[in-house]
Amino acid sequence: MGIDLGGTGSRAIGMVGDEVAIAVDVPTRELGAGSETERVERLARLVESVVPVGTELAAVGIGASGPVDVDAGVIHNQATLPWFTGFPVAGQLRNRIGVPVSIDNDAVAAAFGEHRAGAGEQSDRLLMVTLGTGVGVAMLVDGRPVRGADGAHPEGGHIPITSDPQRCYCGLTGCFEQAASRSTLQQKLSEAMGGATIGRQLIAAGITRAADDERIRAVFQDYAVAVGRGLAALHTLWQPRVTVIGGSAAVSLPLIREDVLRQLDRSQDYRIDVELREATLGDNAGAIGAALAITATA
Repeated sequence: MGIDLGGTGSRAIGMVGDEVAIAVDVPTRELGAGSETERVERLARLVESVVPVGTELAAVGIGASGPVDVDAGVIHNQATLPWFTGFPVAGQLRNRIGVPVSIDNDAVAAAFGEHRAGAGEQSDRLLMVTLGTGVGVAMLVDGRPVRGADGAHPEGGHIPITSDPQRCYCGLTGCFEQAASRSTLQQKLSEAMGGATIGRQLIAAGITRAADDERIRAVFQDYAVAVGRGLAALHTLWQPRVTVIGGSAAVSLPLIREDVLRQLDRSQDYRIDVELREATLGDNAGAIGAALAITATA
């Protein structure tokens, strides 16, 4: 089974073969309440809740937001995932449930999922960008994630793309994540819609109203510029063949695609031909990828 530990919500899925049999959602804050022991126990109960009747649990994969020490099984993300940061959550869960447990960054997990069973279609150079509470970035070359010298994934959501002086929690200013996360899009739409309640339905409502409301349309155009600038920098450095856009803000891609593509346009000598695709696994991508990754090694 796979767990996608997000900054706002988490999803657990039980897979039998390559098929999702059960999926359960829970607010991450609720999952992370109490002591470390209580959090691990709550994770274990979540795992047990998605094991289909008549099957036996074989392995658990976790995708988690923010910097992750894959070898030590420790998340280092006090800013957006404080409840599971700074202790060996993978090892403690392994001891509790008695099966192999692996952990990786959630964008890496989503990339695995889309590469194996989604929009990545086995691409040999796949860039995955998730637009959620923050912005996750992962690059797969021949199905293997690009890692830093320390073995961790590069935090591509924190490349500087704007002149915004507001400091990000990472310590820098003008981060891709500050401008292009779902959280930012929701906040800007709320302001344009007279203080509408921020929620998952807000983006869908904004898309519906964009054609007739200039303020809302401007929000999506500005958002497209931010997404496109971040992609332009990533494409220049990594030159993927396919870029998959996932996360809950990816629903806006049909509306903003042309504005995003304009940010990627450049002279012929510097052109990078990349196919831009919307993720097909939806909210399951990270959990499916985490499950498939651990299944392949367990």
